[in-house]
Amino acid sequence: MFQKDILRDYINDSEIRYYSDTLRVRLSNELAKKYDNGVYNNYLENLQKDFDLVKSLGIILPGGANPIFYLYIVPDENFEGYLKIPPAFSGNRRGGKPVNCYDNDGFNSAYGISQNIAEEFSFNMSIDVKENNIHEIAHIFQHQFFSGNQVIGEGFAETIPLYGLELEDVFEKHKSLLSNIDESHIKSAKELIDESRNGNYGNKELINNSTCSFRESYLSSYLLVRGIIDTIIQLKKISREEAIQDFLELIKSAPYNGEYLIYEIANYINIPMEELLYEKSLQLKEKNKIIEKENLIVK
Repeated sequence: MFQKDILRDYINDSEIRYYSDTLRVRLSNELAKKYDNGVYNNYLENLQKDFDLVKSLGIILPGGANPIFYLYIVPDENFEGYLKIPPAFSGNRRGGKPVNCYDNDGFNSAYGISQNIAEEFSFNMSIDVKENNIHEIAHIFQHQFFSGNQVIGEGFAETIPLYGLELEDVFEKHKSLLSNIDESHIKSAKELIDESRNGNYGNKELINNSTCSFRESYLSSYLLVRGIIDTIIQLKKISREEAIQDFLELIKSAPYNGEYLIYEIANYINIPMEELLYEKSLQLKEKNKIIEKENLIVK
């Protein structure tokens, strides 16, 4: 069914503010007054730091591009409509996600947020929020290589903060979940693909009212992608940062999606195709490595 792109109309009528050489902000005339009065300064300072953290991984974008990171701040009223918030995450009083970027010098995606996220920001935010912010920024980088692959994309967006930037080491709530979760809550690649196709991906919360890191599908995708990158490190004897780049290049060049993409990955990392698709041995292996690192299980 056709839906008018109300975000594009909003951006066409928006004002622009230049926060830094790498970060620009678009927002309505009314919200621009708040920007000029410094209401969003704390949030923008933090967002810049998180963006710089992801950039510190040294991801080389296709064509050597160096696009601008755009933040689109939309009114709280109808923010779900502006940002096209998925049903699984609807009903909240605030929200943010990658959206189409309508600025030619920007990344393929901009980061869209409701105004209250920026207005109510506190530097005393929980690690849950910080991890989630970096998750969304990771999507911005990921979309330069591929988009539309929910299973691999969400797994990558979780892997960047938790593994690439090592937030897992200090994210006690997440490590506790991993140490106590039953194997039945960890899904195979095939199960995740099926969930994505039928619209059930991300619907099941493992901890109520938490970020996406604590949803069954996201946790499983994280363990899958982290396991793939870990295997690339071992096979190629390269650094974590190099393996992240290698993974992105692999997905970008793959001519497949769904099950065939998993086969492509399996061939690349020397794992039997049916095992990577239907089993979850790689995910369970990665889960145990995380737990063992913290001595949460008896070795």
